[in-house]
Amino acid sequence: MKKGLIIKFLGVAVLLSAFTMQQVRCQTICSSQTGTNNGFYYSWWTDGGGTACMTLGSAGNYSVSWSNTGNFVGGKGWSTGSPSRVISYNAGVFAPSGNAYLCLYGWTRNPLIEYYVVDNWGTYRPTGTYMGTVTTDGGTYDIYRTQRVNQPSIDGTATFYQYWSVRQSKRSTGTNNTITFQNHVNAWASKGMNLGSSWAYQIMATEGYQSSGSSNVTVWEGGSSSGGSSGSTSSYTITVRARGTSGAEQIRLMVGSTTVATWTLTTSMRDYSASTTATGGITVHFINDASGRDVQVDYIQVGGNTWQAENQSTNTGVYQNGKCGGSYSEWMHCNGYIGFVAYKSTQAFTEFDENIDNFKDITVYPNPSINGLINLHLNNIPGQITVKIFDLNGQVVLEDRFFDTPDIQIYHTLKQGLYFINVISGGNTYVEKFFIK
Repeated sequence: MKKGLIIKFLGVAVLLSAFTMQQVRCQTICSSQTGTNNGFYYSWWTDGGGTACMTLGSAGNYSVSWSNTGNFVGGKGWSTGSPSRVISYNAGVFAPSGNAYLCLYGWTRNPLIEYYVVDNWGTYRPTGTYMGTVTTDGGTYDIYRTQRVNQPSIDGTATFYQYWSVRQSKRSTGTNNTITFQNHVNAWASKGMNLGSSWAYQIMATEGYQSSGSSNVTVWEGGSSSGGSSGSTSSYTITVRARGTSGAEQIRLMVGSTTVATWTLTTSMRDYSASTTATGGITVHFINDASGRDVQVDYIQVGGNTWQAENQSTNTGVYQNGKCGGSYSEWMHCNGYIGFVAYKSTQAFTEFDENIDNFKDITVYPNPSINGLINLHLNNIPGQITVKIFDLNGQVVLEDRFFDTPDIQIYHTLKQGLYFINVISGGNTYVEKFFIK
């Protein structure tokens, strides 16, 4: 083990005058080992081929440099994995020459499973037995399963399965990214790919195989910045109970304009759960209607409360009165959605009101809107106010600003459909949904 001393200059230029300097001692490791560093667990494994070393930086930061390596995998994270963990990271550098992965990586026992969520790669994109897809965190991942026979594992030489979610397009470097792991766990389970009951470590990893390159990665937990901004929205879980009539139906869970998860249903009622930090109206969409396919949604659960589908006034997928679109039904016979409650970033779940049109912070009326007019009443929201209206594709279709007025009239030429209105004031966002006839 060798240690290096890095001197960081705090300033924008090096002058002859006295600058404040900070000495940071970093640990560089080149042989297989695990441990803790600056509050984070780390794991480093190498087969010894070529040159590969990992330098452990502050908090969740690490860097890897490798040249003509055999196989290695290493990174920082947590000593005990969790299916519900939301992992955030920023890869300032991921520059492989050859085969390498940037991924969430970990193991479970009982059974022994090695799992990957791959966000970036080098010259080779991993594959295997194709099992389906999962859409989450702004992208779609292909799901694969592979088997390793008499290969190295956390329990020595063993035979075990590997589970993979591989993003269809590479994520960019130098930006904050999030992996909502629960969505991958749920998607794998829906394909019969169940993880073990005992969780080993879970890290944001760099892996290389017969390649050269470098990486610099910082990982942290949750959807906030690496500094841990206290103003961020905490992750919460939504459960949808549903079934299909053929077993080929797909539903998509959305919060506002954010796609949280996509599932393929079975013919039996079962629970589908996903975690998110998004705010806005919660909608369940039927997305692949065809002959013999219908969807029955029993309810959703969020924040300890249950909302029955048959009690919701917005259902654009039910076939009623000779056409698609209606209300108060569990069924969707057409591509469409059932609109449920909205989650507001400034309120606890205990302040959900099943009558979505009567939040005490903002009131939209009439709802449905008619004659090109929206009336908006604000309760105790003073100062400068920004109003944004989003369609179901997440596009801003109307935006305006007001100052210190409790009653606002908005004239519009919007088409019929469901919209979400955001009122932004003093760093708080209030969300309401409304329908235009």
